[in-house]
Amino acid sequence: MRTAVVGLVVSALTAAFVSPAAANGRDPFAVSIHFRQGAEQHIVVGSTFGIVLSHDGGATWEWMCEDVADYAGMYDPDYAYTASGAIFATTFEGLEVMRDGCTFASTVLGDAFVTRVAHAGNALYIAASNMMDSKIYKSTDDGMTFPTSASPGMDNDWWQSIEVAPSDAQRVYLTGYRFMSGQPKSFLQFVSTNGGTSFAPMTMSGIATPSDNSTIDLVGISPTNPDTVYVKVTLVTGNDGDAIYRSTNAGQTWTKILEKPSRFGLAFIVRKDGTCVAGTRELGAWKSTDCATAATPTWTELTGAPHIGCLYENAAGEVWACTANYASPLAGIESDGYGIAKSTDLATWTPVLKFQDIQAPVSCPAGTTQQDKCVQRYMGAQSQWCCLVPQLGITSTAIDCTGPMACYGLLPDGAPDAGTTMVKPPEGCCDAGSGSSALLGLLVGGLLLSRRRRP
Repeated sequence: MRTAVVGLVVSALTAAFVSPAAANGRDPFAVSIHFRQGAEQHIVVGSTFGIVLSHDGGATWEWMCEDVADYAGMYDPDYAYTASGAIFATTFEGLEVMRDGCTFASTVLGDAFVTRVAHAGNALYIAASNMMDSKIYKSTDDGMTFPTSASPGMDNDWWQSIEVAPSDAQRVYLTGYRFMSGQPKSFLQFVSTNGGTSFAPMTMSGIATPSDNSTIDLVGISPTNPDTVYVKVTLVTGNDGDAIYRSTNAGQTWTKILEKPSRFGLAFIVRKDGTCVAGTRELGAWKSTDCATAATPTWTELTGAPHIGCLYENAAGEVWACTANYASPLAGIESDGYGIAKSTDLATWTPVLKFQDIQAPVSCPAGTTQQDKCVQRYMGAQSQWCCLVPQLGITSTAIDCTGPMACYGLLPDGAPDAGTTMVKPPEGCCDAGSGSSALLGLLVGGLLLSRRRRP
């Protein structure tokens, strides 16, 4: 049932916003970066044009299309890259996992819709968001089984984020929301102190009443103190702006420590040294060394920082950022010349991924979705790879994109700046607390209202 609901939402979004000139309506941009646990030279990047992977620390990159992981359009899966090399993804067909480097397959959870996945050590947490199942599942055998589950809220609750404290594997934080007929949107926050066996509610004390378009996302936990946690309230005005709140008592009270009126969202991380870093695509970037303790932290602007859409830190202490590979003139964003950059001192940024330098599509055998639908022409459709090549300015000739493989006419994802004419759906594209047709209308209506595009 949930898969059908997601399909209806995607169809509605596609009909409303996909034009021949702009396809899924977003400029080419990285939206998430995930390192393999214990072997961080292996990297998976979620992007607006598919999945990009590196197995040599970012020296070279390969591409997979969205069809491989059963998603499309404006939806961005959540990923977990475990120590075994398994890549888990939240897809339209439920939680899927790729273990062979070519094919995403269903897990034992079947097609139950899953919104978030998190892992720490040997624990993998899955947040289901279904009309009949909104449990939090836990696996300790790399997703082979999920013997532990908890029900923090009610069936049909939507889970927005789940994170595990770096200093305490038993501490798990969870946020989400609930729609009830005739009632305003309810925001949900929970914490577990026993590794996801049970959850207790946190409070909203100190958090200004969010707008109906807002979400609350976990964006950081102190590396040394599991009681210090950070959340981001999105769309604080109803149309734009994000705010960061900090709790030093495991979510019993909150203090606002930063707010920025960005149209594209505020990226935020807590580094392993306790420093906080925040960045936007159009307003700049900042750091604070007293974000964990000060009532009003001091934020220092990062001069020369790129246009930042996401922030991550690896085990080596490098900050990795999603950046503006291409300019978006209508959005007023200049090109950084690269799609991902890294820094150790936040002063000098080294390019890691330039979209035009992607070497090739991931090589997979005939009969796989990657080979049959991403590389080759499929049922009369053009080769997705060969149409991506001119779109991103890719110089690789690993695949012969001339003759019958040449891309003619419309490109599958529009021109590099096509996204400047489109808008962003509510966070996560298909976030829903109900499967009703009324909620589908609310989602599409909210999309029209917010006018905020996910990069």
